[in-house]
Amino acid sequence: MDSHRKLVTFTADENFRKGACHGAAWFLRTTRMLISEGRDAQEILNHLEELADIMTEWRNGAGELPDGNPWDWSYKDLASAVKARKGE
Repeated sequence: MDSHRKLVTFTADENFRKGACHGAAWFLRTTRMLISEGRDAQEILNHLEELADIMTEWRNGAGELPDGNPWDWSYKDLASAVKARKGE
């Protein structure tokens, strides 16, 4: 049991939990915004899938993405990242 307690005190684990919380809050804010815009479920799902793919690329350091954390990007930077992923 003691070894489990030590795991959550590692700095890397703390940083992961902070990042996961920021990412989850980003998804929630985005979902609420899309709902308020009157988007249907499929549009929201497609948008959230794009965000998940961008977060995966960001985590893996793949592709050209704006500096900083995805949830801190401006809407313009996020739109550019989505557009670049689609090859537009």
